[in-house]
Amino acid sequence: MTGDGQVPRGWSTERADTVLGECIAAGIVGRFETQLVTAAIRALDAQGESATDGAVLALALVARATRLGHVCLELDQVGRQLAASRDEGDPAPAVSLPDLDAWRDELAQSALVAPEERADRAPLRPLVLAGCRVYLQRYWAFEVAVAGQLGERRGTHDDPVDGPELERYRREALDAVFGSADTDGDRQVPPDEQRLAAQRALTYPVTVIAGGPGTGKTHTVARVLVAAHRVAARQGRVLRAALAAPTGKAANRMRESILERVAVLQGDGGIDTALAEQLAATVPTTIHRLLGARGRTGFRHDHDDPVPFDLVIIDETSMVSLPMLARLLDAVRTDARLVLVGDPFQLTSIEAGTVMGDMVGPDDAGLGTGVEPLAGRVTELVRGHRFRSGSAMAGLALAIRRGDADETIGLLARGEGEVHWVRPDDAPAIGALRDEVVHGARAVVGYAVDGRVSDALDAAQRIKVLAALRHGPNGLFAWSDLIADAVRDDVPSHRRGGWPRVGTPVMVTGNDAINRLANGDVGVVIHDGTRSWVAMGGAGQARLLAPARLGDWEPWWAMTIHKSQGSEFAHAVVALPTVDSPILTRELLYTAVTRGKPEVTVVGSEQIIRLAVGRPVARASGLRDRLWSGS
Repeated sequence: MTGDGQVPRGWSTERADTVLGECIAAGIVGRFETQLVTAAIRALDAQGESATDGAVLALALVARATRLGHVCLELDQVGRQLAASRDEGDPAPAVSLPDLDAWRDELAQSALVAPEERADRAPLRPLVLAGCRVYLQRYWAFEVAVAGQLGERRGTHDDPVDGPELERYRREALDAVFGSADTDGDRQVPPDEQRLAAQRALTYPVTVIAGGPGTGKTHTVARVLVAAHRVAARQGRVLRAALAAPTGKAANRMRESILERVAVLQGDGGIDTALAEQLAATVPTTIHRLLGARGRTGFRHDHDDPVPFDLVIIDETSMVSLPMLARLLDAVRTDARLVLVGDPFQLTSIEAGTVMGDMVGPDDAGLGTGVEPLAGRVTELVRGHRFRSGSAMAGLALAIRRGDADETIGLLARGEGEVHWVRPDDAPAIGALRDEVVHGARAVVGYAVDGRVSDALDAAQRIKVLAALRHGPNGLFAWSDLIADAVRDDVPSHRRGGWPRVGTPVMVTGNDAINRLANGDVGVVIHDGTRSWVAMGGAGQARLLAPARLGDWEPWWAMTIHKSQGSEFAHAVVALPTVDSPILTRELLYTAVTRGKPEVTVVGSEQIIRLAVGRPVARASGLRDRLWSGS
């Protein structure tokens, strides 16, 4: 220390560099982790305490793990977690790690670490040790909060006095939207899984509806809404319902799907005009807007000021991070109902957590009757409706989901129906595919130049390249440049002024409340004969926006697979990298191929496809154990 008792600033930095030198050289930890460790060392030294080398290393690795989407660091799986420490490129090289038992014992005695049983007591420590899992304190708090909230909402809101009457209201409402189909005369028929999901949604405070594309999730959600309104009306009250999704694009897609289902129900006589108008007025929003995001200062709504809704339905829950789920549960009233909908096999949140998979839990979770918070509250929809039964597309999605590389390759090689495979070394096939993609882009430009707004927006959705990576010969930028160059001269010279150019499909990359734009919104630049506009797609009539008000955007000739979640295209072209990358996973490939409705073309070598199918996302999280341990 210096003469005044202060720790020399350079000393703590030198200590961090010394302990983390091997990890820094390997590219496993960077400036953020080094600065965090330096600050922690300095704070402890100022208090007259010290951090051991093992604790310093753990703090850096846990910080890095959370930036990669892990909730915690699993001490017995550190090598696997470090292997994915680079977003694109080769896996990180191996580094020397302490002996597991000795490392855990060292952490248990460290001033940087609190054991789980004392983690919420002052003074708070940067790390929490729970068995072989090490957490940053805030992520441990989020995980415990989610498990605790779900546990507290395990019961029902039914009043024992009016329970039987309320159950009759529910049954009548479900019969109105699903039909009374549990039996056919004296013959028992298979249970209606969509009806079961809706029944649970009307009964329990928190329920989960899981299923792949085309299994009827939106169909079920629409009927949950209708049935909930009917039950509320029988009780003499008006239901306040909210619909939300993680992104603006997903919220728009949710609105389009709900309106389609409502129109069908109204046409079938299942609902009257007044209820149809009420449902149409329930406009999905983003979760951030639902909670009243205040920039960096948090959210308006929390436990003390909850959102004013009786029913909250969240779509695309696989994209929700652990911190966001914690804040959502905190902001939904305990006497309200929360329905979480999503596909547990799709890509997880960009931020930390695997909440959808953790909540769905083991295979028999939906049948559970134990004391676990979500036992009997999870319904997995497995009967596909989007893809023809027995179709190659349905088989391909199932093979990828199961991790069956041989079946996946077999289906692609047969090339039946709507499934196609183009190998990177097949020059004629690559050329034909590029011509098809460019032809689709030229249709967009033609309609945009003529001012045909709806046709331009529809054409932009027909064929889309979904790239696994941004860089590389088969990446987003390569495809976007190829398409943009091919259609550049399709715009007449007298309409080429301004930027973005007429005919360019655009994707918004930032939220803009003033102009009612959300990250992920898409549109096309069109010309009305006098001037250029950006026609923004969505449910109902397109909205015209001056190009100067577009804000942050990027060309939408192609898109990354991550940003394609929640979208559907008549023909999805899945562009895989030419070399292996940690980002290439089973969930990435599954998400990509299921964007095709109904056609998909996979561009990639057999080796790359096998690597993807055989590599499931393996994010470290303790939430599943907390929810399904049976305790």
